[in-house]
Amino acid sequence: MLSEAYELFGCNTANIFIISVNWGDSDAECIAFDQTYGIEFPCISGIEGGGTAINSTYGINAYPTYILIAPNHDIVEQDMWPIYNTQTFVNYFQSNGLQQAECMEASFTSDLTEVCEMDAVQFTDASAGNITSWNWVFEGGNPAISTEQNPVVTYNNQGTYNVELTVSNGIATKSLLMEDYITVLESPTTALLPFSDVCAGWPAFELTGGSPVGGVYSGPGVTNGWFDPAVAGLGTHTITYTYTASNGCDNSAQQSILVDPCTGIDEFAKDKMSIYPNPTTGSFELKINEVGTVTISIVNMLGEEVYTDQAMTSGKFVRTISLDGNETGLYFIKVQTENGTYVKKLKLLK
Repeated sequence: MLSEAYELFGCNTANIFIISVNWGDSDAECIAFDQTYGIEFPCISGIEGGGTAINSTYGINAYPTYILIAPNHDIVEQDMWPIYNTQTFVNYFQSNGLQQAECMEASFTSDLTEVCEMDAVQFTDASAGNITSWNWVFEGGNPAISTEQNPVVTYNNQGTYNVELTVSNGIATKSLLMEDYITVLESPTTALLPFSDVCAGWPAFELTGGSPVGGVYSGPGVTNGWFDPAVAGLGTHTITYTYTASNGCDNSAQQSILVDPCTGIDEFAKDKMSIYPNPTTGSFELKINEVGTVTISIVNMLGEEVYTDQAMTSGKFVRTISLDGNETGLYFIKVQTENGTYVKKLKLLK
């Protein structure tokens, strides 16, 4: 009951200071008693602390009892007993002009206690009392310290970290240290290889190049890991590859992919370029009828570039290209010139 009254009147920071005065016991016995019953206010032992002498000075002859001493050391209540409930203390205190005051305690919560690297945590002050200042210490956090009431902190590195909050009401301070409060899990290292440019008329193809294997591709024109140039539309698009590790942490990488209108495909490019033989079992001859700089690239059905070269032409250009060592299937021969881009299909046989 006295502990409840102690909290109602300010936890020794406001109108009343509560001290337990013992008769005849040692410091160790006083400490053991306080620990047994959860008493937080100070205790003066009888033998080592002078409690026996204090009792004699104030004429306290009955135990247990409570006395109330004014700031001028006058006894205003000599024998507060019996105590029926907490309200009995409240009545005694208030009859002598003491007013209740809220107890100050440091406390906080957070929206997360387990996060991934680079994640942010929202801390919320839950302290009690008329708090006027907050001082946070975030081990491993960014920022490492803060005076905000409700700071947001980012954790960049794997580990387990303490959080400490000290609050003040301008007179006294209270601190709360939570050891190993935040656990930061490792995020995976994720990468995505660059994509080759594609033509608007090409069929959908499966995206590759993301690592570690097993992630998810997303972006315009992407469905279940396949990219459809017609659905994405002309222009440059951002493809995102997201990988989630077994600990639940994820990371992403991005690359852009260009969907080019490509001036002609197959029959539309016949006046500008030709391929022979087609189909081929390995090598073929590419003829280009253009003037200026031309860029030649060959892309497979997965959108992977298997050949690239650049040359100067003066109207008639011939190049023998070998696809030996590549998988059989359909390939796109793309010739980019100063006047446009032309594409032909090539079938590679065994």
